[in-house]
Amino acid sequence: MSVIKTSFKQIRRTPYQALAAVMVMFLTFFAISCFALISLGSNRVLQYFEASPQVIAFFEKGKDLSAGEIEVIKVKLETTGQLADFKYVSTREAEAIYREKNKDDPLLLELVNYKILPPSIEISAKSIDSLPKLKQLLETSPGVEDIAFYEDVVNSLSSWLKNIRFFGLGIISFLLAQSILIVITLIGLKILVKKEEIEVLKLIGASNWFIRWPFLFEGIFYGTSGAFLGWGAAYLLLLYTTPLIISWFADINLVPVPPAIMLMLLVANLFMGIIVGALASFLAVHRFLRK
Repeated sequence: MSVIKTSFKQIRRTPYQALAAVMVMFLTFFAISCFALISLGSNRVLQYFEASPQVIAFFEKGKDLSAGEIEVIKVKLETTGQLADFKYVSTREAEAIYREKNKDDPLLLELVNYKILPPSIEISAKSIDSLPKLKQLLETSPGVEDIAFYEDVVNSLSSWLKNIRFFGLGIISFLLAQSILIVITLIGLKILVKKEEIEVLKLIGASNWFIRWPFLFEGIFYGTSGAFLGWGAAYLLLLYTTPLIISWFADINLVPVPPAIMLMLLVANLFMGIIVGALASFLAVHRFLRK
């Protein structure tokens, strides 16, 4: 307890330095929290599109396939071992879908009925790489008149997700390095101010760890404070932007984020804050004690 009291006494004596350290940590962990939430959301968007039909085959308009014809096509695709989902949409179902999408436009509803709509087979693959093979098998099936292929959409999303990850990791690495350097500098200045006091402690037999602990706890305080505040700010930003996210991604269940995930993110932030703060303080004290 005396070590913790000493740490808080040191923080109270230099409030502006402490505020600067916490603000730097806050910025770092705010960026980490935002990046984590964006990555989670991006993964859900990608999973949504991967689960959606990726290849759609259209057949002769107004003429449904028989159960036997559907089964033959399905078995042919299943033999690849890459088929994730298979769905047949009849002309009547196509009409119902069309009417639901255009229910606010009576003129369009009058012009279209099931007799001029094609039945279709919608499939999705277990992996993006197997889509071309499934597409080729599907388009060679009897009666196929047109193919809609959505591989580019999923590939573009995957590429964007990779770029977001690389960019986010680069920014976070830079901010973490900056936080560590700033805390090292601030702790180093405090050590210089207390240089004579530390030398006296060493002369009367104080161990290096006895000298280190107050500074380590101070660094941990900066790290955990910044981590908690950064997480809190990211959570408030998420809550504030929830209506906007819902309007943009109405069909994708992105929000609300489960409380368990936010709690896990908080724990991860606090753990990382302890590591970063303790490491920076340890490096600063170690450099002084080595002299």
